[in-house]
Amino acid sequence: MDIKFFYKAKRGDGKVESGVVTSTDEFSVELMLIDKGLEVINIRAANVIDELNESFLALQAKLSVVGLKDIIVFTRQFSTLFSAGIPIVTIFDRLKSQNFKPKLKIALERISKDIESGTSLSLAFGKHPDIFSSLYVGMIKVGEDGGVLDIILERLAKILETQLDTNNKIKSATRYPKIVVSAIIIAFIILLTFVIPKFVAMFSKFNAELPLPTKILIFMNHAFQRYWWVVAAIVIATIFLFKQYKKTDVGKVKIDQLILKIPIVGALLQKIYISRVVRILGLLYKSGIPVVSSMDIVSEVSENEIFKRELLSIKNKISMGFAINTAVKESAIFPLIVGDMVESGEETGSLDEMLFKVADYFDEEVEYSIANLSSAIEPILLLFIAGMILIIALGVFLPMWDMIKIFKQ
Repeated sequence: MDIKFFYKAKRGDGKVESGVVTSTDEFSVELMLIDKGLEVINIRAANVIDELNESFLALQAKLSVVGLKDIIVFTRQFSTLFSAGIPIVTIFDRLKSQNFKPKLKIALERISKDIESGTSLSLAFGKHPDIFSSLYVGMIKVGEDGGVLDIILERLAKILETQLDTNNKIKSATRYPKIVVSAIIIAFIILLTFVIPKFVAMFSKFNAELPLPTKILIFMNHAFQRYWWVVAAIVIATIFLFKQYKKTDVGKVKIDQLILKIPIVGALLQKIYISRVVRILGLLYKSGIPVVSSMDIVSEVSENEIFKRELLSIKNKISMGFAINTAVKESAIFPLIVGDMVESGEETGSLDEMLFKVADYFDEEVEYSIANLSSAIEPILLLFIAGMILIIALGVFLPMWDMIKIFKQ
């Protein structure tokens, strides 16, 4: 009969960990802990408090967020250990005992068990989509299929670091617009909640007619106060339906197509995707993997359905005998400079070097676009601010003007 035991043990780094496990007896628990490389401090039968604490920690781990920084640190350690020639199973035995977020540690424990049972690395990672993105899983698959996992892990860490740096720069560039928009929205909410009702009470005393803009604001105020639950339900339902639609093949294509058409943001994302795809193609080609196979592999890491379909289309054309540069030039997603550079690489026999240069060029374009993001957003921001101020002004000052007329009469 299995019994729940509470244990306390010391790890190799000197830190103490505790938990609740199910086993037949204390001796079995001790063997299990020693097998994990832990130094046993105490083992006893678990009580209600121990079980509640374990349940709370499990819930906390499930709700915790694994950030990009956590994934970068893990990937760097994974890359270093793998490059040192340490077997995968041993690597995960070491990594799962590191000081990572609880959610990541649980995922690594499960990945380790999957690998031990014979599951491929990419499939094991793919079981945790809330932690490891499709790009991450796709890159691991690229490394497995191409036999270049050491190179891919190093490249993956750099891609994630670039992504983190890009995210930080975008946050910095959009900080001012966010503050301004938030201030305007707060002012609008205060107007609806406190100012407009005062006008209603005041005008009702004089039996005066409120102007149309103020009536609209009053309607919005009443609608939100009385039917806020309807608004909340609509928002939740919209988010749910959007996520479900995105899971369908048609939905993913439509949404990814729409994303690439968003002003400013779409062009920036396209440059990021091109840089990523072209650099990985260069790595695969340099590793001796045929272009047709490389296109098939890299389509899985594009993270955009439009790019994925275009890359597969390029692959099919190359399979039919088209030159690589011709197939690339006929694609709608790659600018002409990409096709020209690929053509030059084919002619000189240095296709991998040309692909790396194209990736470097688009990395610089991304840097430039992010640096000018504030300037690009500014006209849209001004239009938004002007529109909100106009609504506020008409809603507040028109009734004030009418009040002045009433007092003059």
